[in-house]
Amino acid sequence: MREIIHISEINKERWTDTSIVRLDNKLEFREKPQYGNRHAVFNKGSEWGEVHIDEHNALEFPNGTADHLAKYTEEKTSLPKEIAKVGIVLGGLFVGYKVLKFLGDELT
Repeated sequence: MREIIHISEINKERWTDTSIVRLDNKLEFREKPQYGNRHAVFNKGSEWGEVHIDEHNALEFPNGTADHLAKYTEEKTSLPKEIAKVGIVLGGLFVGYKVLKFLGDELT
């Protein structure tokens, strides 16, 4: 059975707006880690959204984020989540290195 939620139940104390990371035209809110592992997806302009329960909370950075992205990658590509997680961590380290290098060059 699918769980639905009304937009009036979404508040800043319990939910974080993560719509910016979506590639479609939908609104998404994730529960803060202390409240659970759910996220709610709304079509733009809709008062009712669908709730999904995640195995890993993407807001629990860095482990929850990496685990969530690896699970998502596995579902979409069939690449084992362990391999996907290694790629995600290495990609994150590379981007972090580049950002630090850029900031170091700009500050000197």
